[in-house]
Amino acid sequence: MRLKAELGDEARRLGFSASGVTSARPFAEARDRGLAAIDAGRMDGMPWYTRERVEASADIGARYPWARSIIALAWPYRPVRAAEPGSEGPVRGRFAAYACMDGGGGAIDYHDLLADRCDALVGWLRERVDTLEAKRFIDHGWALDRPIAERAGIGFAGKHASVITREAGSYVMLAGIAVSVLLPVDAPSRRGCGQCRECLPACPTGAITAPGVIDARRCISYLTIEHRGAIPMDLRPLMGTWAFGCDLCQEACPINHRLAPAPLGAGSSTTAHGPVPNPDLVECLELSDEAFAARFRRTAVWRTGRAGLARNCAIALGNAGDRRALPALQRSAEDDPDPVVREAASWAIAQFAEGPRV
Repeated sequence: MRLKAELGDEARRLGFSASGVTSARPFAEARDRGLAAIDAGRMDGMPWYTRERVEASADIGARYPWARSIIALAWPYRPVRAAEPGSEGPVRGRFAAYACMDGGGGAIDYHDLLADRCDALVGWLRERVDTLEAKRFIDHGWALDRPIAERAGIGFAGKHASVITREAGSYVMLAGIAVSVLLPVDAPSRRGCGQCRECLPACPTGAITAPGVIDARRCISYLTIEHRGAIPMDLRPLMGTWAFGCDLCQEACPINHRLAPAPLGAGSSTTAHGPVPNPDLVECLELSDEAFAARFRRTAVWRTGRAGLARNCAIALGNAGDRRALPALQRSAEDDPDPVVREAASWAIAQFAEGPRV
């Protein structure tokens, strides 16, 4: 018990807002949910989300026979506010809050930040257990991060499917570490959303099809990050001015209103030094490959690629309906090297006859 208590203290010292421990026994219920999502087509468009991956992720102990315990960890990040619309200044869009995480020296990809802190925690534990074996999981390496967090008691899955913690609401990134040392396990959280359903209607595309059930094909986060090629026409007007990710279901959550960390302000609109909460959409639309790399390499926005970000910004500008963006959209429609961006810019130009959508 003492080692576990000290481990929790060290996790908090490193910056994690919550930690817990569960066993390495299989996650059978989570496995079944993942396989059902694949069978229903809700994960279409994400070829990496395979039956093999789900099966393997649900049984860490089978892949790592030395694993005796799994440490669940939550890293807090600050929500962001939408900039107030106005006639002055650039036309602003939105980046999901986690994309704006600061590693102390500027914006950083949360994968890198959490990997560094998990490695530090493993190093601390290895000083006390010299025969320790460990394997960390941060979206990659195949683990079910939300079921691990739930069973380790650091939170519960809300109806928006994100884990809600006492310390920071759902504004957390999750990590897990399988270790060869046997630690006392924590009890799963008994809390829940109750009768609240605020997050379901908050999703403009209807991606939350039932409590805890997400159709990724309609999710704005999926569309702006994972989806390759043209975005379906019927979903474009529903995407608002999101250029990377989406936080609307989290913003609607009453629990988050009480527990989320203090929000970041709108701040500057330029992405010259990396992601910002409310980026200049025209600036991002017109970035070259070199400028995109200089601004977003080693940040979460890197995942969408230059063309993906430009496509998203064109759609966001079409939804914003600010005519000051027309020259940039016309240039992109004519000259962007990517045909998907050219088509998205042409679509955006056509929206101006209908007026602003957001």
